Amino acid sequence: MLIAIACASLFAFAAEDPVASIQKKDAELQALIKKSNRSAKETERVKSLLNESFDFELLAKKSLSSSDWKAQDEASQKKFVEEFQRMVKNSSAKRLEVYRADSTVYEPAKLKKNGEEASVVAHLWNKGKESVLEYKMSQVNGNWKAWDLVIDDLSTARNYKEQFGQILKTKSFAELIEVISKKADEAEK
Repeated sequence: MLIAIACASLFAFAAEDPVASIQKKDAELQALIKKSNRSAKETERVKSLLNESFDFELLAKKSLSSSDWKAQDEASQKKFVEEFQRMVKNSSAKRLEVYRADSTVYEPAKLKKNGEEASVVAHLWNKGKESVLEYKMSQVNGNWKAWDLVIDDLSTARNYKEQFGQILKTKSFAELIEVISKKADEAEK
């Protein structure tokens, strides 16, 4: 029993600090963003960094009301997550100006739920203008991943939830997936 507790404690401490996790990926992302002409390979690396940084399954789930999510079968939920992830990655890779920074200062992480969730606030300065980003994170297989990004008090998850809620007032869940898929295709071009 003591060995199990000791192993669990070591695993919890072995996980990288949430701030360090963000800083490491942010350094590479900033280098790529500052290039005026990114190659196709560099654009794919940006998408890969986004994929490594976000828990798209949790973000997708939180972008719907609890009742809308629970009303879907597992196959529909999986398809929604896949298309949602594709849409976010493709559109984010094209609209990275909000992440461009001359300098960034990170506040210490605020840990929640026995250290399994965290909130990290970053202050980004670009040309003298400050933006505040808050990463809401959770541990996924020992790695910190963001499930929401709050930019100057605007929550990504809440924004999607409002948009998708409006769409679901007049369309089916399958039609919502089609809308998301088309947006992902458009952003891929």
